[in-house]
Amino acid sequence: MYDPTLEIAVRPFADRDYPRLPELFAMLEPDLPVATVIARIPPMLAQGWRCVGAYAHERLIGMAGFGQRVHLFSGPVLYVENVAILPDWQHHGVGARLMAWLEIHARKSGCLKVTLDAYAVNESARGFYQRLGYDPRGVHYVRDL
Repeated sequence: MYDPTLEIAVRPFADRDYPRLPELFAMLEPDLPVATVIARIPPMLAQGWRCVGAYAHERLIGMAGFGQRVHLFSGPVLYVENVAILPDWQHHGVGARLMAWLEIHARKSGCLKVTLDAYAVNESARGFYQRLGYDPRGVHYVRDL
């Protein structure tokens, strides 16, 4: 439950935090089995993917995954994915704090841009990112194999 008196800390996940990820990730992909999510974390970490969390009194209330990439068209970028905030904590600045942390991290890491995707049907997320100054420049295509 949201509590405005609690201080929110934003910090990178420690190893002990990754097992807590499925709770938040299930809000984004409720049909994906928890065992599948857990099995995918180690290979993603091996590729350099990491998470940052928002904590209220050590309770994980929000998260975002991120990793650095290099693109021919834009050079080094920080790609952000799987931003999730517990429902009671949404609309209280938690997502904006996570994104601010990611932007600072991107600059310190030499990235020239922050990129991300949002589902076309997720108008709330699209509005959130646009309010933060993100420009929807393309369309993400997917083909299941």
